[in-house]
Amino acid sequence: MNKHRPIALALAACAASLTAAACSSGTPTAGSSTTSTAAPGQSGSASAVSSSAAAVPGRSLAIKGKLGSFPVPAAAKVGENAAAGQGLIIAFGLIAPSDVARFYATALPQAGYSITIDETIRKGGESGAYILFTGHGYKGTIDSLAKFPGPTLIGLGGTNVTTVIFAPTT
Repeated sequence: MNKHRPIALALAACAASLTAAACSSGTPTAGSSTTSTAAPGQSGSASAVSSSAAAVPGRSLAIKGKLGSFPVPAAAKVGENAAAGQGLIIAFGLIAPSDVARFYATALPQAGYSITIDETIRKGGESGAYILFTGHGYKGTIDSLAKFPGPTLIGLGGTNVTTVIFAPTT
């Protein structure tokens, strides 16, 4: 069995859940803001980050594969950082979807990426963030869920789980 198959299934479940939530929730609200992001390398606490107006500190994560590095929230617990063929997969926990959206609204442009979709999705007591971006020869998606559907990712649990998937643009 391919060692990335459970991750791929979990990522598919995450994407499907966000898509279903977006379709059934009416008009999503924009997740971007004008809050600036702290410079990569700043440290943060190991606890879950709350949804406040303060900037979400970030750090640069060394990425397996050709990309080199990618910004992640400083307090994120990275559970997966893998190359899958020509694509790349990152999965992390501990960061609320609203904070993921706020962080990437500034971190992606600062890192040279263009955001094409940035939506925060709320339905009932559930929340999520969905971001599409391009840059550095890749297109990518960021899916963040307050409650992850299906099996939990090893080491991340089932709450505040974010997946980042990169695919080459060529």
